[in-house]
Amino acid sequence: MFTLLRATALACFCLAAGQAAALDFKPYGRGGFAQIVKAHAGRPLMIHFWSVTCPPCLVELPQWAKMLDAQKGVDIVFVNTDDDEDRPRAEARAEKAGLGKAAHYGFSDDFVEKLYFEADKGWRGELPFTALVAPDGAVTTVTGAVDDPLVVTWLAKSAGR
Repeated sequence: MFTLLRATALACFCLAAGQAAALDFKPYGRGGFAQIVKAHAGRPLMIHFWSVTCPPCLVELPQWAKMLDAQKGVDIVFVNTDDDEDRPRAEARAEKAGLGKAAHYGFSDDFVEKLYFEADKGWRGELPFTALVAPDGAVTTVTGAVDDPLVVTWLAKSAGR
């Protein structure tokens, strides 16, 4: 009996530990872009949109992990554009890349065109996509890799380097 109780307790502990390690994808629906910008007002902010179906996105995820460590004066938020069905794959990819402690959101609205439009009126869903929000609220958007010269220049200016 005692062994059964210990085994049950161990199983519950392992299950709880596994759940605690899971990423928390907050819902990103209509108005999500403005809410994130407002929550980080006055600080440089990068909002990076990515998907598990975007090979360049997956290749550069480890670069984002390095950037999180290097850019302490810049807030970085990740928005996964996949549907709920692919969220476990997104979670696994983000964890593997070292992004477990980052802020994560996941699309939670089927009207994705509206979500794209809110981030940038000209964005049609191409990935990877990053919105660079200056402390004064000015937004610059970049479609493409994190090492794009525009991103590098923006970081140097916004992070005060």
